[in-house]
Amino acid sequence: MTIGEICRIIQSMKIGIPRALFYHINPKMWLAYFEKLGVEVVLSPETNQKIFNDGIALSIDESCLSSKVFMGHVKWLAGKCDKIFIPHIESFGPRENACPKFSGMYDIVKNTLDVPLISFNINANYGFSEEKAYISLGKQLGFSSKVSRAAFLYAIDAQENFQKEQERIITKQLESSNLKVLVVSHYYNTHDEYIGKPIIRSLKKHGAEVILACDAGVAYKCGHERFTSTSTWKFGKELLGTVNQLKDKVDGIVVVSTFPCGPDSMLNDFLRLEQKTVPMITLVLDELQGQTGVETRIESFIDILSFEKLGDFLDREDRFEPEVAI
Repeated sequence: MTIGEICRIIQSMKIGIPRALFYHINPKMWLAYFEKLGVEVVLSPETNQKIFNDGIALSIDESCLSSKVFMGHVKWLAGKCDKIFIPHIESFGPRENACPKFSGMYDIVKNTLDVPLISFNINANYGFSEEKAYISLGKQLGFSSKVSRAAFLYAIDAQENFQKEQERIITKQLESSNLKVLVVSHYYNTHDEYIGKPIIRSLKKHGAEVILACDAGVAYKCGHERFTSTSTWKFGKELLGTVNQLKDKVDGIVVVSTFPCGPDSMLNDFLRLEQKTVPMITLVLDELQGQTGVETRIESFIDILSFEKLGDFLDREDRFEPEVAI
């Protein structure tokens, strides 16, 4: 078989990417990487009712809702591609750990579904950097280290350009005279059609300027030490830092978690105990959560923020009316 024939086989390969968990962290990066290599990508659709239900059916009760949704996306890809890309992601540096589901999802899928997988390992604590991971992925697909590294650099550039655009959007939003609400949730919850997007749509429907904490730039993600100096969860600390940087620039904060997320149970407590300057609500979602209940809480929260912003709320007689025991 000639080199040209091998290249044609590689380029005809279809790599499946579940539109959940990992994907939402660096969406442009993954797509750009495979695009540069000339490898076709099959991206699962936005989460729908079937994907949602399939994921729940494939998962144990103890899995968080985000992981259950991921399983539904993997099932959707089964039979539609040659391999499904599910990486091991453990750490990005000292005290910069990812949630255990990011390192364990490959094995969970492998032991649950009979589907072909491809992976790489990011564990900076043991010398497996992000660059090495992408080079190893390219080599698994039959490309040289040089070509794989070039694809990695191309992907990094695409993701950075995307992030700069997100930062410009947030800067413009912070200048808005509308009611500003900071949504604090992980990428994979914020941008999921069944988890975060209904909440964002509801806030916008009530006239709020919705600022997404996960999309804030690096400059906004520092300062988590105000809440905790001991946490090792990278994405949780970034959200805490963003709250610390933006809390005085918004009118309210909506925290969104999926049950039973261990890291978020700590993050939410840090916010509840230490963040006392801005009105805040916490929404913990599971597969039994109805949209009506969420909508009602958001509507009430927006009413409170509107009263405070207009100054009317302070004049209400029941503002601090004590509870009377009968």
